[in-house]
Amino acid sequence: MLSQPVHDVRFLYDLRAPMRDGVRLSTDVYLPAGGGRFPAILLRTPYESTRDQHIDWAVWWARRGYAAVVQDCRGKFESEGQFYAYRDDGPDGADTLRWLAEQPWCNGNIGMSGRSYGGIVQWQAAAQGDIPLTAMAPQVIMGDYFGEYHRIGGAVQWALTALAAVTFASAVALTQRGCAQIFGNQRFYRHLPLITADEALIGRPIPYFRDWLQHSLYDDYWAALDTHRAIARIGVPVCQQGAWYDPYTEAMFRLYNGVREQGATDLARAAQKIVIVPWTHHIPEGSRLGDLDFGPSACVDLNHEDLRWFDHWLKGVDTGLMEEPPIKIFVMGANRWRYEHEWPLARTAFTPYYLHSGGRANTLYGDGMLSPEPPGAEPADRFSYDPADPVPTLGGNHSLWSLIKFAAEPVYPGPIDQRPIERRDDVLCYTSAPLEQDLEVTGPVELILYAATSARDTDFTAKLVDVHPNGYAIHIAEGIIRARHRSGLDRLDVPEPGEVAHYRIELASTSNLFRRGHRLRLEVSSSNFPRFDRNLNTGEHIATGTRMEVARQTVLHSTDYPSHLLLPLIPA
Repeated sequence: MLSQPVHDVRFLYDLRAPMRDGVRLSTDVYLPAGGGRFPAILLRTPYESTRDQHIDWAVWWARRGYAAVVQDCRGKFESEGQFYAYRDDGPDGADTLRWLAEQPWCNGNIGMSGRSYGGIVQWQAAAQGDIPLTAMAPQVIMGDYFGEYHRIGGAVQWALTALAAVTFASAVALTQRGCAQIFGNQRFYRHLPLITADEALIGRPIPYFRDWLQHSLYDDYWAALDTHRAIARIGVPVCQQGAWYDPYTEAMFRLYNGVREQGATDLARAAQKIVIVPWTHHIPEGSRLGDLDFGPSACVDLNHEDLRWFDHWLKGVDTGLMEEPPIKIFVMGANRWRYEHEWPLARTAFTPYYLHSGGRANTLYGDGMLSPEPPGAEPADRFSYDPADPVPTLGGNHSLWSLIKFAAEPVYPGPIDQRPIERRDDVLCYTSAPLEQDLEVTGPVELILYAATSARDTDFTAKLVDVHPNGYAIHIAEGIIRARHRSGLDRLDVPEPGEVAHYRIELASTSNLFRRGHRLRLEVSSSNFPRFDRNLNTGEHIATGTRMEVARQTVLHSTDYPSHLLLPLIPA
């Protein structure tokens, strides 16, 4: 039986955990009343340890027989030192774990838990190597801070980068409504140059924000933070939780595969779990997200999932968890859970769906088609991308809801009808015939695109859409590539105006059953704002550029240039 909420709780406020450089971090501890030694679960946060959500979390665990430990990160709220995002989280986490192991109320079995930045601190601590950590449970987070976080496809994940920097720099915890009042007007996102957006918003520079923008290639700055480079030092069981409409799901699978293949111990390589829910970056609130209701089975109690994990590893309770296959995913469309053994699935048939048109794929009313048949001699499609009038973010695989949920111009993630976007002339739409039978797409999705631009640099975006029989065009997965980074994020490959270039655009991984009678649609454009920054098309440095030019874009689909969507199809 899982641990039950039978304990009263006592509170140890503002203990001071010493770090190796003498800085002391404020640490609150919630314990079962009555004394004794207990397994501990550590949550480290830059968002204030005494927020209601952290207190609720800690009391929930303490009532079930755990020492729940919540710590303010260095330089945040009641902790000493200076906060600089990500830099100190590994050493500070390791020092905190060693301090925990010595406390009279800790029995030596220690876990780590947390979402988003609370997941970052787990991976950073685990990568320190020889530490007293038994198991961890990071949620909705990545490993590569450049290509999987701040610079997806080379484009700046702009709204998140700006909001995260300001939130981290705040002296008080910002509520959702407070964030909405600050960020609700999208004029802020249009500020140029990007590197002074911090001063425009809060009146002072934020050092790490400026470093993020100035380091515009994957270099030593980013490599020093990259969990993938430290994967061979991860030596503990890990249970990750992700979401199909979060931006980091495929990144989490890369971490999962990395530890299984290269982890520091046999136990770590064998004891990896991952659960993907039909939700987004914040804690699930029900079965309805965006324009879809995924049914009652979609409702998930993440604390219950973590309780099965930590009861097994920290208390030795047989929860049955480790007898289950390691991957648990929710198949959207079918609206059911399924266990799997590997990622991508071994039975995947990666299948090209080719772009076709008579040269007028613009808007959902155009002649763009998508089919498994290769193209022949077909005219190219053209559109103009004006950074002064970018395609707006509408739904999607992002984490903005938790920060601007109440904004006057809200940016919601998730499966939202894309028809308002698809009526724009700068959005190409390629749509399949109605499906004659159900078609499951589960796994990584990629667009191989042949395109030319009139600009010195530009972006190309891709979006996979499920078109329902009633016309609803429901967002499934999206991606972006910056032209100058098409050969790799550690180098520049500036396109020549008019040159036909080969682009590979990684869309968010997904699991969706396209039902019989539905159609698949691919959108191709050059902006998705403010999720991503606007490419100004001039080739200037992204941090300091201010000039804008209109880019004339050409998308080719022919025998010589067979642009296609590569879909991970799962046999029925």
